[in-house]
Formats: sequence, C-alpha cells, structure tokens
Amino acid sequence: MPESKISTLAALPLCYSLIALPYAPLPAKSDLSTPISTNASQRTSLRNMKYQLAAMPMLQPKGTYVGELQERWQFPSDHLPIGMTMDGLDIASWNVLDADYMSWVTEKNSQGLKRSMIVDEHVYIGDSKLTVRDKHTAALVLEMISHPTHPRSILALQECSQPFLEELRSRLPGHFQILSLYGDSVLIDTKRLELIEAKKISGIFADTPTSAFQDISLRRLDNGQQIRLLNVHLPGDPQKPARFEFANYLSNTFDPAATTIAMGDMNFNEIEMSDAMNRAFDSGSPFSLHSPYCTNISPYVFNSKAIDHFIVHSPERSPVVLSSPNQLMKGLDPMVSLLEGTVEETGQK
Repeated sequence: MPESKISTLAALPLCYSLIALPYAPLPAKSDLSTPISTNASQRTSLRNMKYQLAAMPMLQPKGTYVGELQERWQFPSDHLPIGMTMDGLDIASWNVLDADYMSWVTEKNSQGLKRSMIVDEHVYIGDSKLTVRDKHTAALVLEMISHPTHPRSILALQECSQPFLEELRSRLPGHFQILSLYGDSVLIDTKRLELIEAKKISGIFADTPTSAFQDISLRRLDNGQQIRLLNVHLPGDPQKPARFEFANYLSNTFDPAATTIAMGDMNFNEIEMSDAMNRAFDSGSPFSLHSPYCTNISPYVFNSKAIDHFIVHSPERSPVVLSSPNQLMKGLDPMVSLLEGTVEETGQK
C-alpha cells in the first residue's frame, strides 16, 4: 500500500476560525480646542491597542462535513476530476483509483463509500484483472477528450492500474499518446501537441525517495509555444514535508520564461499547498494555484476537501478559466454538490 494512501488516515481537516477583537473608530476631532477627558482617552487607546493586537483573520479551506454518502455516491472513483482552459487548451486531472486499493473502500469503509457505485462496479470480468469499474472509468476518460465544447487535449491521470491502462489504450483515438510512469499517466492529443521530453523525477521526497512524478515538455503545433507539465501524486502524510519538497523542486527548476502547469492529487488542501509555494520563493510564489471544488473525502472524519489542484505559471499572464463540472462530463455536477454539502437526502438542494 503506497504511503499516500496509508498516511491519509492520519490527516484531520484543518479548522480555522476568524479571530478579531471588536474595534470602534477614534472620535472625530471637530474642534481641536475642545479637551478630551482622560477616561475617554484611555478607552480610545484601549480600543486601538485591541485592534492592533488582534490576530489576522485566517482563511478556511474548502469542504464541510458530508457524513457517509454510501449509495448516494454514483461515481467510479473516490476522487472527482478537475479541469481548466488556458490559451485555448482544455486540460484535466483525475485520480481514477487503482483497484489494488479497493480494500480501503470495501473493507475499511474509510470514506463512507462501502455501498457506493465504486463497490457495485468492482466486479472482475471473466478471468481478467479488468473490472467493470475500470471499463466505466475508461469510458469517462473518452468522454472528456471528446467533449462537445471542451475536448481535453491534455489529461493527467493518477492511480492507473495496468489493466485499466491497457483497456484505455485499446479504446483511445489513434491521435492520442499515453505517457506512463508507474501509476501515473498523461494523455496528449498529438494533433495539437508534440512531445519534446518526458522525465522521471525521483529522490525529491526524503521519506519516500523512490516516489516519482512526471516532468514533461511539449510543443504546441499551432504556435510553437513550449509547455512544461508536471503530473504529481504527492505522498500525503501531514506530518511529513512532501508539499514543501515539491514546492522547492518547482522553485529550484523555475524558468520565468516557460509556461508551467503542475497538476494532480496533491493530498494537501489549497491553503497548505499555497503556503508551501509561498515559502519556496523568496518574494512570493510566481505561480497561481487553482482548486475548482472539493474532490475527495477525509478518511474516518467524512469531511470533504479540495486536494486536486492546478499550479500554473504563464509568462504572458494568460488567464486560467476553471471548468464547471458539466464541461468535463455528464453527471459530475451532482457529485460536486454532494461534496459541497448542498444536496439533501432527497437529492434536492
């Protein structure tokens, strides 16, 4: 079992609250010759001191308590995909859930999904190691790359089993290329992009030195622009420094002239990842971080959380437009609503 799966059990949702002491503005000085009483001056000074000493408000991460969703979770993975568009390229990232980790759902019920579609479709086909869920997941990937308004030209996948990848390869259009590294894969539309280089990056994480991620260079065929992609599945132990180590890697290899997009299941919420990025750069991070919505459920505490992100640097300051759920695939919007806590038991908002 990879550490990224095991260590999530220790992860508790961050709890932040707005902390600020009451403050009233100083009285207007309409007449400078009018003396202010000593008592009034003391009260004003006290209020001013309280304002100055008050703790800065702290942001609260996305997510809420969702409980055990069970049958209401009608989706084949415990992660939802996310999408974005930049410079006319539609991009997506999705942890598709390797069948080897199914015991966390079927036996431990760690996320309250034991009676969900994930388990219903975990049925092996004949004597193969391919499941009904794998075939369903591959079909959804095909739906994303052939979407009528936002067909994905780049799709980063995490936790891909070998049977799933073989199924996906057999069904992909001929103009799509798959670059795989262990359980991670990047799909590229070769009608729009050509591969320059694909690198395996390992030795970055001190506690799991064999953990690796993809660092890929592409060239757009329409304008010659080079794009650097990083497909990453971070080790998720909250007591270990994986997020800082990855942010430091981005800092150490940063090229301000290069369009760079890091994406994947990062196992830390948007506030934690933003903090890591800002610490990695002396003058603040030149990257923007995008977490469209909650994508996963914290084990045993059943809080939704956003841990799938895009981290983007554009030298031209090109805008990042985040995809709505229905711009990725049909039927995704109700699952996003479940994790937002906006759907009641009846299925109505």
